[in-house]
Amino acid sequence: MLLFMETRLHEAQIPEIWETDDDKRLDIKELKEKYTKYAHDYFIKDPPLVLINKNTKWNIEVTTRVIKEWWKKSRTRSRIIAIQLLDVMIETSRLVKTEKDTKNTRGIENVSDFENNCKIDGKPYKVHIIVKKQPDRRFVYYYGVTNIEMQ
Repeated sequence: MLLFMETRLHEAQIPEIWETDDDKRLDIKELKEKYTKYAHDYFIKDPPLVLINKNTKWNIEVTTRVIKEWWKKSRTRSRIIAIQLLDVMIETSRLVKTEKDTKNTRGIENVSDFENNCKIDGKPYKVHIIVKKQPDRRFVYYYGVTNIEMQ
């Protein structure tokens, strides 16, 4: 369930999600399966879903690549359910830096790191997004969350 919480009048709204009672009954594998289906149903389109980052005004495509990376690296419940925020996080994230692709991947001009914040089950998380640029498009490559209190 996606909520926008505002704790103080001067703070921007921070997207917040909560693990549902149904989610709590699922083990990690089942939860991952549920949200993998969710991700494919909501984000994977033909042609690809294109989101506009409000800070850079860049068009950013959502492809199966980001879902595969999220799936491989999601081992915690919070990281799994965070996929529900993918579109909101891409649209509202802040550009941290853009650099040459250090892996020298053919066809990749540069790699941009974005950050955002959200709350999951009432706890603050930092969102990290990696966007890769090809000559004709930008696409989201990586999406993950880290509990701020544990850093």
